[in-house]
Amino acid sequence: MKNRTIKTLSPVIVSCLSISMLLSACTANNNSASPSPVSSAPSSPASSAAASPATAELKPYEITWYLPQSVFPDAKLVQDAMSKITKEKINATLNIQLVDWGTYDQKMQAIAASGEKADLIFTSNWTNDYLQNVNKGAFLDITDLLAKYGSDITKQVPPSAWDAAKVKGKLYGIINTQVLARTPGLLMNKTYLDKYGYKADQFKKLADLTPFFEKVKQAEPDKYPFSLKGDTDVMGNYGTAIGLEYFSQKNPGVIRIDDASSKVVNLYETQEFTAFLKQMREWYSKGIIRKDAATIKDTNSDELAGKYVSSTFTVINPDSAANQAQRFGGGDAANVAAIEFSKPYMSTGSIIATMTAISRTSKDPARAMMFYNLMYADPELFNLMNYGIEGKHYTKVSDGLIKKVDNAGYWMDSGWEYGNMFNSFRTSATQPKWYPAGPDKNAAAIPSKLLGFSFDPSNVKSELAQTASVVDEFYAGLITGIADPDTTLPTMNAKLKKAGLDNILAEMQKQIDAWKASK
Repeated sequence: MKNRTIKTLSPVIVSCLSISMLLSACTANNNSASPSPVSSAPSSPASSAAASPATAELKPYEITWYLPQSVFPDAKLVQDAMSKITKEKINATLNIQLVDWGTYDQKMQAIAASGEKADLIFTSNWTNDYLQNVNKGAFLDITDLLAKYGSDITKQVPPSAWDAAKVKGKLYGIINTQVLARTPGLLMNKTYLDKYGYKADQFKKLADLTPFFEKVKQAEPDKYPFSLKGDTDVMGNYGTAIGLEYFSQKNPGVIRIDDASSKVVNLYETQEFTAFLKQMREWYSKGIIRKDAATIKDTNSDELAGKYVSSTFTVINPDSAANQAQRFGGGDAANVAAIEFSKPYMSTGSIIATMTAISRTSKDPARAMMFYNLMYADPELFNLMNYGIEGKHYTKVSDGLIKKVDNAGYWMDSGWEYGNMFNSFRTSATQPKWYPAGPDKNAAAIPSKLLGFSFDPSNVKSELAQTASVVDEFYAGLITGIADPDTTLPTMNAKLKKAGLDNILAEMQKQIDAWKASK
């Protein structure tokens, strides 16, 4: 998926029962799994390979779609252009609601509580939490709908990935097709690698970077060798490189990837994470990490100004260099080197990080599925959503390669959020074509032994809230190297145990063992 900062979310527990009651009060019409027919003059059938009725059999319908995104001046123009396609193919128009990233979770909770009509809703494990919404009845069981109307979706998503989205054997979310595995690494300004005689492929672990970063620090006093902030989700983007799979940033419970027994252990007591923290401590003491890293909130302006030689911990995808080139003081992906620290790893978390659900309040769930299938089947529709209108928002450079128009009023460029990202145009000549680069990356992934397992925190909510407070107290200082792990970790672990850590680990182990026994 495209790089981003993952945010955690806190559900309002006291509202869960009332929300569930409101949702369960929806009428049978709201939950209908069949499109509403109407007699009309013959017209063209949907071109999708899915088993959808001819357009003539479908009455007009407006599909309301919510997703977190910036608001663009020309969004309505693009939406209307997309509606022309969907009107012809499935007799539906679009009402796409772009909600600011910072307020999206709150907005979706309000919609679920009110019972307001919605069709498609972006959901994940980092905003508008998938499992929480399933458990409170906000999303529809789409198992049969996907089989009936989503044939182009199922062709694109690796079969094994669907297990990650299932809850008690049922599907409540559509997996957005992208590179579903995560490859931990860094992006580097290649200018400085060349200048000091280094190549990206010689860095196999973090310690290998130290001599290079030291040279940058000494010779380039106006540059920051390495980008890191106190709120960086280190384990989400780097954890598999040290052999650990985790469940959420505030949950200390992790498993070792090579442990066949899947024993749950405390992250902050593992040798692997302790060694990582010591490496960060060394880099901080040498000035490789900036002194205010624990408290700085935004590095965006410094990145765009080219002040950073290396990115923070990130996920390396075929389009990463092209997408992030501007963050190294320019726009040429050829000047960005990608460093990979381990093979791609596919986990439940990496898959459910970007999905689309059909709301329980949808008036025509089948039509919603038909439309979303088009986002996989029709590259024109997908690229309208992603980049806007040709000639107004972008120009074509060559087949499959486009260039953004200056001051374009629309440029979403968030293909990981919706549909089939492998349908996307390329925005840099140095970016490989998605076919076969994307599918090949997925095929090379190492699947988690727990693929399909999702931890249900219901029985330890109080303990998780208390341990999250402890993590918040120490996390920023530890990961940025300001705090000495030799003295800080014992204090932190004592507080974690007092906050209920052992109960959390025991509950996680119990659920994992039960899940494994049921397979």
